[in-house]
Amino acid sequence: MIKFFRKIRYNLIETGKTTKYFKYAIGEIILVVIGILIALQINNWNENRIQKAKVNNYLKSMVIDLNRDTSAFTKTIKNFNEQVETNSKIFTDKNYKEQSIDSIILIISSYFETYQIVDQTYQKIKNSGLSDEFGSKALNDAINNYYSGVTTMYNTFSSYDRESSTKDDTFWSLTNEYEINPPYGSNKINLPFSENETVRKEAFINKIESNMGRNKLRNNIYRKNIGIDFVQQTQKKANELITLIEEELKD
Repeated sequence: MIKFFRKIRYNLIETGKTTKYFKYAIGEIILVVIGILIALQINNWNENRIQKAKVNNYLKSMVIDLNRDTSAFTKTIKNFNEQVETNSKIFTDKNYKEQSIDSIILIISSYFETYQIVDQTYQKIKNSGLSDEFGSKALNDAINNYYSGVTTMYNTFSSYDRESSTKDDTFWSLTNEYEINPPYGSNKINLPFSENETVRKEAFINKIESNMGRNKLRNNIYRKNIGIDFVQQTQKKANELITLIEEELKD
């Protein structure tokens, strides 16, 4: 009987030790899990910080691109307005006929803008997989709209106007009706003409005053007026996007 009770006591002691060790093991596991979770949290925080820095660098680069765009738009609007004014004088003020033939060329020549909106930063953003990581939905939508919609329309109009303006200049310059200096760069080369300026000027004015000549000028005036409105709207979109980006960078 004494041996029996001693055995029971021994088993209770061993059971207590096992329970103690089991609790200790569970505590160790919990500590390890907590350590892993903390490490993962720190790693995620660090990755988010690195990603945020990349996004901000892209946004800063985009602001530089947009400021370049707006400066070019201002120049284009100014030149288009000046051309509308000078071309319109052919219809409203006949005193242009008193000027030299080279001066008249400058009045009717069709200026066109060669600037194209650059989207290199936007393409880098798309390739990086960060195109949806710019914070607000409004900013994401504005960026995508500007570079996928507005930019395409602007570059398409710019190419159309350049092609049309080049054809207009060809109409005035490459003709068998008279000899004429090209509208640009003629001051660097002085080549003789087969006819005197009076004869050439009369033939030139006759072409300007012809229905085809007036229609060429009229179409250019209308095209440039459309261009002014279009470029102004594009500039407005660019400025709005700059504001949204700068607000995002402040956060």
